[in-house]
Amino acid sequence: MNTRLEKSLRLPLLAGLALALALVAVLAFRGWMANGAEMFLALAQSGLAWCL
Repeated sequence: MNTRLEKSLRLPLLAGLALALALVAVLAFRGWMANGAEMFLALAQSGLAWCL
């Protein structure tokens, strides 16, 4: 195997993975900010609010 090629692909792959995880985190935060109160009230009504 060409280890030089593997090393040159490692950084872009890790950067892409970090970017994808950051995007998921931003979208989850945005969804929580938009619908957090409704989600919390629905969980409180079913007795699951302590799980948050």
